[in-house]
Amino acid sequence: MVKIFFLLNLFLFTSFSNAQLIETKDPKALCSNGEQATFTFFEGNTNNWLMYIQGGGVAANEDQYRSRNNGLKSPAVSNERGKTYMVEDFINNNYNVIYIPYCSNDIHQGTHVNNIDGKKVYFHGRYIIEDIFNQYDEKFKKADKLIFAGYSAGSLALGLNVDLIKKYENPYIIADSFWLDAESLNVRLGWNDGPWPKIVKFLYNDRVEHCKDSHWANCFSSRPLFERNNLNNVFFIWNIGDPYMKGNLDKVKQSINEDSIFYNAGFSINAEERKLKGNIEWGHVMTATDLYYKDFEGTSLQKLIWNWINGSGKTIYINN
Repeated sequence: MVKIFFLLNLFLFTSFSNAQLIETKDPKALCSNGEQATFTFFEGNTNNWLMYIQGGGVAANEDQYRSRNNGLKSPAVSNERGKTYMVEDFINNNYNVIYIPYCSNDIHQGTHVNNIDGKKVYFHGRYIIEDIFNQYDEKFKKADKLIFAGYSAGSLALGLNVDLIKKYENPYIIADSFWLDAESLNVRLGWNDGPWPKIVKFLYNDRVEHCKDSHWANCFSSRPLFERNNLNNVFFIWNIGDPYMKGNLDKVKQSINEDSIFYNAGFSINAEERKLKGNIEWGHVMTATDLYYKDFEGTSLQKLIWNWINGSGKTIYINN
């Protein structure tokens, strides 16, 4: 057992020490502080690929931007930012992994500039995502398995950049801890007054084509969005107690069940009752935390995801 543990840790150390920190090429692919964005590439020895998008909230106004950590405004300077539980797991399974750090504060979708305290602040998340897709387009086209995943704001990025994902044949999508079930979506569609016009201008100004003429919530990761774009291989994670879940709880649970049946995949627990924290209370973010491996009545999120990718075994755990 000690030998196996040592070899596993040696493998992980080697994988991360050999990781490449790569700079984006598009001069518009900038972090909020104006520096060129970077990302991490972990080379595997198969033709399977995972793109994993980091989350970390959002700056919906000037004050929120000022209060955010400088690490979320600046490019990554080492591959340490790529060390998350699911990323390590996929490296162990010989996937090529692209880890996209979050440095644009705009849910990875902006193409505009805000002026804050007399300085240009770049909300250029879309340019960053597009640059990375462009760099690996030929690899993605030829992939045996192609998986796009993200947590929290990174999960929303999967919907906001769905036009890039749908170009490829039969991609897989893992949306961790921001999934708009029917009830949570309907609640947000009513958010039009009060602070929302200012938020939309600050955050969603100059939206990409597929989001231009729609309410912003219709561009978030959800079953209606992915159905409209003919994307059916979706595994969502959406736990009761997640602070971003909205609306009538019974209706939320009903739509979660309906979505899991539709996709034959999904994970949802009552994390609040179980007092299970992810990044924040309750159950928010699992793939980037040790909840990824936690046992739930003989299964785990890790096992469910691999069963889903490999097409065999249990792929749903709903106990909310």
